[in-house]
Amino acid sequence: MSEMTMSKALVFTMLRHAEDLPWRMVDIGLMGLRLDERREYRLHVWDPSSTEGSSPIHDHPYEFTSAIIVGELTNTRYLESAAGDEYKRFRYSPAAEDQRRLSDTVRLSAAAETLREGDSYLQLPHELHASWQQPGTVTLIRCSWGEPHELTVCLREEAEWRSGQARDATRAEIKAFSAKALGWF
Repeated sequence: MSEMTMSKALVFTMLRHAEDLPWRMVDIGLMGLRLDERREYRLHVWDPSSTEGSSPIHDHPYEFTSAIIVGELTNTRYLESAAGDEYKRFRYSPAAEDQRRLSDTVRLSAAAETLREGDSYLQLPHELHASWQQPGTVTLIRCSWGEPHELTVCLREEAEWRSGQARDATRAEIKAFSAKALGWF
């Protein structure tokens, strides 16, 4: 049995008993579950239809590899480019998100990659990206933590800031997200 087949079987079992687990919710349509005490592995269940707006362009305080267990997602990376679209760029410390500051405006060009079950991708801490998932998509990420750095979020003029801070998922959210994920099995 392959590692992906075993992972998929384990995830299926976890989702069948999702209400018994300590899920966290991020208001970008992400329900996450830490799988170890070192915060290296997390299981993500995605449902962007559960929130308004699209995922902001952002970077991370860690490098990560994301494996798609079921579903489909498009990961779009952004680079500064004079020919790109204009965004408002905010910078902040992860420990002080409420003290974010508008840094400037920036022009970004995009390169998108669509990934499906069995695919994976590497995201470096400084790389700006945004991702869009089919409802119920499940990913397993492995984080490699490094030195903390200032984080960046880029928004269109009309977009509003949304916190990246997680909160406890409600029982209703756990049921809804896990039901959508189980639909892929």
